[in-house]
Amino acid sequence: MSRKFSFTVPYAVPVEELHRALVDDAVWQARFAAAETATIELSHPDGPGSIRLQMTETPGPDKVPGLVRKVLKSDLVLSRTDNWQPLQGEVARGDFTGRTGGINTEMSGTYELRPTAEGSEIEVVGTVSVKVPLVGGAIEPLAEQLHQRVLNSERKFIEGWFAKL
Repeated sequence: MSRKFSFTVPYAVPVEELHRALVDDAVWQARFAAAETATIELSHPDGPGSIRLQMTETPGPDKVPGLVRKVLKSDLVLSRTDNWQPLQGEVARGDFTGRTGGINTEMSGTYELRPTAEGSEIEVVGTVSVKVPLVGGAIEPLAEQLHQRVLNSERKFIEGWFAKL
């Protein structure tokens, strides 16, 4: 069974500037520079104004919820791929996939970057499925919350990036 989710991440940055940051290698390299257990691969297979980010992270045991630790078969390895397309007018679309090693989890969905009166926002719509007998349904909301925390952390980093310019 899978769980559907949606949430919005607000930014105090105009759409054009935010999109430029989202597809800029330097922003992502700076974001991951201090991440000891994470890697990132960047490419632009759809040309200028687009990006593909392939990220992996192995969180320490203290960062893994107890329920998840109980069913892990090996180290938890989080993998996520984001694709952003060029800006079309004031809207940019993207998609994401995520998987975990150590527990059978799959996540996928879409992003839509659009303007707001305060700056911009990214609407996230997706599904998550955890294939673990008995407790998979209890872990799915944790996976959704993790994705939301990661995107909010990225928001704080990118807004800080702009504050330093």
